[in-house]
Amino acid sequence: MQKLYCFVDETGQDTKGELFLVAIVLQEKSQIDLLEEQLEKLERITKKRKLKWTKTPDGAKQEYLLGLLGLTRLREAIYYSVYKESRDYTPLVSLTIAKAITARQSRDYTVKIVIDGLSRREMEKVRKDLKKLAIRYKKIRGMKDEQSVFIRLADAMAGFLRDYTERQKYAGLLAEKLKEAKIIAEV
Repeated sequence: MQKLYCFVDETGQDTKGELFLVAIVLQEKSQIDLLEEQLEKLERITKKRKLKWTKTPDGAKQEYLLGLLGLTRLREAIYYSVYKESRDYTPLVSLTIAKAITARQSRDYTVKIVIDGLSRREMEKVRKDLKKLAIRYKKIRGMKDEQSVFIRLADAMAGFLRDYTERQKYAGLLAEKLKEAKIIAEV
């Protein structure tokens, strides 16, 4: 049985439904410790540190994204979905989780799900949604950015992919490189 960890962050609630983006980091349990070490080292080297993406200096953002290209364990690990004209945020988070797990073509799996800033009320909604979507999870919990390098990676990907969706200059070429390296994929 494949044991997976799923880390989730989103962006776009400030647009009042115009744009909502969910980023997922999906990783096998066996890879977590080594990848955690590599990501923490990348945060230090690039001076991104534990900053949220919106507070990260532009130079550090670009160095961090280029550094991700060198982490082979991230291959087929980052998924995202972009939604427009919807304020139904929690079901969209659940749907994106389901699409990411399905994209991995995992049949015999169990998944622990960690969502940035998840409240108890939202957790219950996600539980119900995932049951309807036939996703087998072991645990769902909330966590803050500063607590996990993987939640920080999901935050960085949500921010970066929003920049890409909004056609910010720096993001286009980097997104194409990450797609070519099979690090990010839209689901």
